[in-house]
Amino acid sequence: MLAKNKFTKERSATRQPLKKRRSIYWLVLLVLAAIGIGLYKYPPPALVKYGRLKSLEHLAKEEKIYYYGLPGEPVNWPAGKVLRGVDVSRYQTHVKWSEVKKSHIAFVFIKATEGFYGRDRLYQRHWQRTEKVGLIRGAYHFYRANQPAWLQALNFITQVEIASGNLPPVLDVEQAGYATDEELRERVSTWLRWVEWRYGVKPIIYTNYNFYKDYFEGFFEEYPFWIAHYKVDKLKLTDYTRKQVKFWQHTDRGAVPGIEGRVDCNVFYGSKTALEQLCVE
Repeated sequence: MLAKNKFTKERSATRQPLKKRRSIYWLVLLVLAAIGIGLYKYPPPALVKYGRLKSLEHLAKEEKIYYYGLPGEPVNWPAGKVLRGVDVSRYQTHVKWSEVKKSHIAFVFIKATEGFYGRDRLYQRHWQRTEKVGLIRGAYHFYRANQPAWLQALNFITQVEIASGNLPPVLDVEQAGYATDEELRERVSTWLRWVEWRYGVKPIIYTNYNFYKDYFEGFFEEYPFWIAHYKVDKLKLTDYTRKQVKFWQHTDRGAVPGIEGRVDCNVFYGSKTALEQLCVE
């Protein structure tokens, strides 16, 4: 009986460490799984750049069809002393940039980043190919109102290299979220300061006409503006009424030879020399 009790005690003594090891084993697995899911959902810039990873948000968005494949509409380009341009993102999948340039397109803006972790998967392709055909180009960031502005600036800075002859970086602001007017302008100022510090040039602010009137009119006087306003014959904000308005996006449904589907069409108020003067030195 004593021997049996001794054997039972020995078995119980060996079982306890085994249970502890199993608990540690499952804990380690859970931690690794959490880290893996986190990296997959919010991959850091280095992994996206060199590993070609995509976030879950990107994968979800790729299931949606926006303008891809839909026929564009004839473009009524504004008359006067203006230069023609387009802006593109991953929705413009098939682009022959040499054909685009032949269509009297002088400049292009390319989406690079969104929020504090989003990156456009076709940015590098568009950026490299527009350089080969000699188009004046710039990169833009889509602002997310519910995400920290400084992290969004960091996302853009780590993804975009801007050289002499490129257009200044662009902040696309179309939403205020739950921010007050003052809070929104302060957050926008944060992004602008970070990016201006990095590239040594004042960024361009993109927004639509109504949003400009509600939040930006009378503010950011030292920054160039790019205004979207559709189905109007003439933009009310021009060099004559608001000196810093440099670009007008007059349609988001344009047809431009060389680009499959619809594309945003823009004009720059001025000559090619004036556009080149706006570029980074």
